[in-house]
Amino acid sequence: MSLFKQMSHVSVTVTDVGKAREFYTGLLGLQEIPRPAFDFPGIWYSLGGDLQLHIILNDQLTRPAVERETIQIRYPHFALWTDDADETARRIETLGVPCRDVVSGPTGLRQIFVKDPDGNMVEFLGPSRSAGARRMEG
Repeated sequence: MSLFKQMSHVSVTVTDVGKAREFYTGLLGLQEIPRPAFDFPGIWYSLGGDLQLHIILNDQLTRPAVERETIQIRYPHFALWTDDADETARRIETLGVPCRDVVSGPTGLRQIFVKDPDGNMVEFLGPSRSAGARRMEG
């Protein structure tokens, strides 16, 4: 028996809530939702269904520039499903957001990784006309 029923939220820490809002609301178009009156700043977003993204201010956060700027697939991240990864990649390109765009051989999906101003990584993944069949471990 599992200890939980469903995933509730993902949280990321940022050093500037205004810049985070520009990225998540302005660039990515996520939908803000009401947030309880905590004693620290933040933003909540709906990610579909009951899943939420919680942005939390941590103005003491310091990450090395290489970690903020470098997009490595194995860095911690959360992923958002898209029904058309080719169109999502096109839209991210027109926004001028640096990304890492991968057509994954094993998953059979296209993965587009972006980072917010503090280096938190977000993956968009979904089907692509250039992806192949999913390969599973033997």
